[in-house]
Amino acid sequence: MATVVFTILAFFAGLIGGWVLGMAAYILQTTMFGVVDRDGGLAMGYAFTIGPFLGLILGTVFAVLTARRMRREKAGR
Repeated sequence: MATVVFTILAFFAGLIGGWVLGMAAYILQTTMFGVVDRDGGLAMGYAFTIGPFLGLILGTVFAVLTARRMRREKAGR
């Protein structure tokens, strides 16, 4: 049961982390590279498309790694 709970928590941590990573990429792109986003379309793209996509990828990776590690620790006991 603990494996399932920690796997779900890892997925949500990766989901949030991926979205934050996407928004950080937007901020980096607009401030450091001088990209002008007058109408906010780029921000909307990052917030509603790129961020959630990165979150799903990172959440899935975190969940798989957590499940594998917990299964390995449980088998080693």
